[in-house]
Amino acid sequence: MESSSSSCYNHSSVSSDHPKSIIHIDVDCFYAQVEMVRKPELRSQPLGIQQKNIVVTSNYEARKFGIKKCMLVTDALKVCPSLKLLNGEDLHNYRTASNNIFTALQHWKCPVEKLGMDENFIDVTNIVEERVRNGGDGFALVGRVYSEPMSECICGCHTRLKVASQIASEMRKKLFDELGFTTCAGIAHNKLLAKLICPLHKPNDQTTIYPEHGSSFMSTLQSVRAIPSIGSKTTEALISQKIVTVSDLQQVSVDVLKKHFSSDMAVRLKNLSLGEDNTPVKQTGKPQSIGLEDSFKTVSVKSEVEERFATLLQRLLVLVREDGRIPVSLRVTLRKKDVKRLCSHRESRQCQVSPSIFTINNGTPTVTEVGQQKLMTSIMRLFNKLIDLSKPFHLTLVGLAFTKFQERMTGRGSIVNYLMNDISVQSVLNITNDCDTSASSMDYSAASPSSSTTTDLSDAEVEPSPKKPKKVNWIAKKRCLSKGEVASPSKLRVSELRLNSRELEKVSELRLNSRDRSLTPRASPAKEISDTDTMKDVSDAGNCDDCPSYVDKEVFNALPDEMQQELKAMWKNPSNSELPRSSPRTMNKAKPNTILKYFVHK
Repeated sequence: MESSSSSCYNHSSVSSDHPKSIIHIDVDCFYAQVEMVRKPELRSQPLGIQQKNIVVTSNYEARKFGIKKCMLVTDALKVCPSLKLLNGEDLHNYRTASNNIFTALQHWKCPVEKLGMDENFIDVTNIVEERVRNGGDGFALVGRVYSEPMSECICGCHTRLKVASQIASEMRKKLFDELGFTTCAGIAHNKLLAKLICPLHKPNDQTTIYPEHGSSFMSTLQSVRAIPSIGSKTTEALISQKIVTVSDLQQVSVDVLKKHFSSDMAVRLKNLSLGEDNTPVKQTGKPQSIGLEDSFKTVSVKSEVEERFATLLQRLLVLVREDGRIPVSLRVTLRKKDVKRLCSHRESRQCQVSPSIFTINNGTPTVTEVGQQKLMTSIMRLFNKLIDLSKPFHLTLVGLAFTKFQERMTGRGSIVNYLMNDISVQSVLNITNDCDTSASSMDYSAASPSSSTTTDLSDAEVEPSPKKPKKVNWIAKKRCLSKGEVASPSKLRVSELRLNSRELEKVSELRLNSRDRSLTPRASPAKEISDTDTMKDVSDAGNCDDCPSYVDKEVFNALPDEMQQELKAMWKNPSNSELPRSSPRTMNKAKPNTILKYFVHK
């Protein structure tokens, strides 16, 4: 099987009414097929995938007995007593299979957009154009066609879609030969028609629809809700105007729609009803959030909620290790059972997470037991904000998600290795007033089974953002220290240092946060080191006999040699420094890769 060597990311200019060639691929009975690929003996048995008391999907053998999607297990066993049920609440194998399918489709070097776990859009416009240029006019359609064309379209889209059907067949063959999955495919000149025509001849088949048949095909849809871009609220608004089917929507005028929707929305609805859609295929990257949810009949005890969150956290950290990025934001979601409203509703809160909780081992982010305890503390703090424990509560779902990520580069000899942990130095990034550091602080997308809906993202806490450092109340801090108090290392930790080198290094296992080793530095004529001074003081590393009086010798000796050299050179050669003898506010303007600024305090 050949694939085009040219990239499809830069679409060439094509002056036609239907220039694009879009393929939509859907994996047959995805969850069930993942299990059948793992255990081939299940292929001949009626198989259902169970989550809680629901059969979320089944194979085609089970469907012959009348098993339907989201059927109660008790009802499913009544219609098919021989039904084989497998627990599908752990999504790990399904995520892995989805990623393998997505990776296989990258072989054609075209934009691939994931839709949930089992669907993908592929824009093959450039490959099609190249094959048409090189292959003449003798192209045969592969698979089924919705309806034969009455005449050839002047823009040449019929030929292009025939070539696209050949590419779709190649893709489906690759997925079966390499991964063992059967799929169905839809081929059209836009995403809307490609998706809607795809399941027409399920399973294991493909269908092509030509542009001139888009409107007639759409008119066969019995509900406006069948259009992917139309949600439940829009559907209700249309039904209130006696617009129920897509055919009804086709017949109503845009002016009538504008009375109930915005001008743009009215035009959009009208175009969709006619099968017109110009949304592009967007290359899918890493997800913006990684989350898990656990639903149940009801939970009314805090300790049980904490146990469920702890279980979700363990599973979520596995997904973070597989993803490879460092989370910096945590979201908690609850679904409350409200008797007065006779329904359940979701509420969410989120907070920032210190990147120092995660360490990098062989390129994989991991969390120690202490780090997990910190995360659980943050989770339960958010829970306490969502639930008034002085009153009875009833939950039917808890969700946990990391919603923001940063890429961390690895390298040797960077100071970040030593400062990403909780270092007991007095950082200007994390000192609050009065010594108080207490927390205050068209849509084709298919919702992943692990995703959660956020209703409130305004509550940030735990760690202040390093991009917006809080103002330092040095007088208040002096008052605390003058009373003989030892500043808590957890209250003085460096939230996240970003140096000029733009490195975010591995977190060192060196921890300098014991309470009896805090620094209480004074003002110092800090100077920046020169290369000559660095070489001169190599032999002095590890010896702090001539250090200034405000330096804790134990902490100094625990620093790596290169940092000791830099500090000693600054103290010995103040004339070469770029840091003026001034107030802390002035010192904050020094170059961020000068280590001494984190040790200096008025």
